Amino acid sequence: MKLSRVWLAAALLFTPTIVAFGTPTVKTLNGTYRGQYLPEWDQDVFLGMPYAQPPVGALRFRWPQSLNVSFGAVRRASTYGYSCMQYRGNFNMSEDCLSLSVVRPAGAHESLPVLVWIFGGGLYTGSTADPQYNLSGIVRVSQDMGRPILAVSMNYRLNMYGFLQTPQILAEGSSNAGLIDQRMAMRWIQENIAAFGGDPRKVVIWGESAGAQSIAYHLFSYDGRDDGLYRGAIMESGGPTGAQVQDLAYYSAPVDNLTRTVGCWTAKDQLSCLRGLSQGHLYSAEPSQVWNPLIDGDFLRAYPSQLIRSGKFNRVPLLTGANSDEGTSFSVPGPETEQDLFNGLMSWRSYALSPPTILKLLELYPNDPCHEPPIYISNCSVFPSKGLQWRRGAAIGGDMVMVSGRRKMCELHAAAGQSVFSYRFDTRPWNGAPINGVHHFDNVAFSFQNISGLLGPSPDYDHHMKLARAIGEAYVWFVHNLDPNPPGTETAEAAGAAASMKSPAVSLPRWPRYTLDTPVNMVLNASGPWIEPDTFRKEGIAFLNTYEVARELLA
Repeated sequence: MKLSRVWLAAALLFTPTIVAFGTPTVKTLNGTYRGQYLPEWDQDVFLGMPYAQPPVGALRFRWPQSLNVSFGAVRRASTYGYSCMQYRGNFNMSEDCLSLSVVRPAGAHESLPVLVWIFGGGLYTGSTADPQYNLSGIVRVSQDMGRPILAVSMNYRLNMYGFLQTPQILAEGSSNAGLIDQRMAMRWIQENIAAFGGDPRKVVIWGESAGAQSIAYHLFSYDGRDDGLYRGAIMESGGPTGAQVQDLAYYSAPVDNLTRTVGCWTAKDQLSCLRGLSQGHLYSAEPSQVWNPLIDGDFLRAYPSQLIRSGKFNRVPLLTGANSDEGTSFSVPGPETEQDLFNGLMSWRSYALSPPTILKLLELYPNDPCHEPPIYISNCSVFPSKGLQWRRGAAIGGDMVMVSGRRKMCELHAAAGQSVFSYRFDTRPWNGAPINGVHHFDNVAFSFQNISGLLGPSPDYDHHMKLARAIGEAYVWFVHNLDPNPPGTETAEAAGAAASMKSPAVSLPRWPRYTLDTPVNMVLNASGPWIEPDTFRKEGIAFLNTYEVARELLA
């Protein structure tokens, strides 16, 4: 399960070359690690350090267990650990995958703020070894600003390895292991990051897609209990409505299929049988089911929609946003007629939308292709190859999966008195299919300062690089001060001027706080960012965010 040639070439091209020079060492609670110095970035990296016991054998499917041994000899930490088991991506995989990596400015010994990355991928794919998630870029921005930060990324168990849901697993208290992996990594950071030069009191967690959805679950976990693991969050294209929280009955058929395939269906103790399988035997089952979190009565004690109503969430400052055309990635496929769209929504993404809810959505989202994703195409084209009502479905789907959750989190935390900063990413990759618009994941190259790596040579390279740099600087300021604006800049005047006209340069105007009275987005456009009211599709999104519809979305 090695990296393919394409991925290996990408890793060599876009990941800094590691050389032994000024080799750094750090003593953690369990022992001493020797990292590597990256002269291209003037950074130290410590890669592939375990934060929990290997979840193998009797620990397969269980919540992660703390490291319970220390070691005497210095261990190398110069290569990424194994990626967790998954069925997409060509990574070097193993069940023994619970590791994290630290990137810091070279020789950092002061107490630096810490940015912790949680990758996305639907909770079924992803890895810290993915070159798209090279943290050196954002750390380099902080160095250039003279406001250094330290960054951490973690692997966590995916698909059935992290989210297998059976009555036995629930009774044992092992449901949602993949999310608890993330939390265990956060605890390791609290216990060890000071040794790397980080400040455990100044941790901001950052995720995209399922990584941002994971952050939402952490905010709602334990009825919103604050364990001091982080003090702020950056959430890109994800919230409480993306990956559904299911009930146990939903998994009956998939569990039966899995246990039949691997020969455990007739076992007296199915869970013990599954834990006794070899890694290869279990992996070969290749279930098609997408495994999601479960209300387990401990980590998740109710649906987020219920916890919102009762005010049970961890109140922290947020920087959050979504892309302009999320719906081109999340749309009912091929609807020619309104009836097709209705029928598709009845079973789409395993949601439990009722016919009255769908009819109301069709009323609130009329067929108006002139104002539907991709929004940069304003000539009312309907793209027959996608279905005559595809753009209508894209508006509904994008709002349902991504945008409504983003707006709800903004409103929720702003009402709780927290600083909230919202964006709409609006820069279309020059090499992307025009029909996609600015779709899901397009922003990641900018957040990670990876324009040349991910997008290749671009006629708009300079503008794209300047926007990426501006985004990186805003993130660094947020990690330092829980505010994306440089300290001491003007407030009301700058915000008002930015709202009335687009900036002529690729630099961010003052980013206003999101409030219930003045909900606004920073529009991240490479031609010149500006501020907009966050009121588009107001009635439809408000309906999606009602408690009754949220329950149908199983969130």
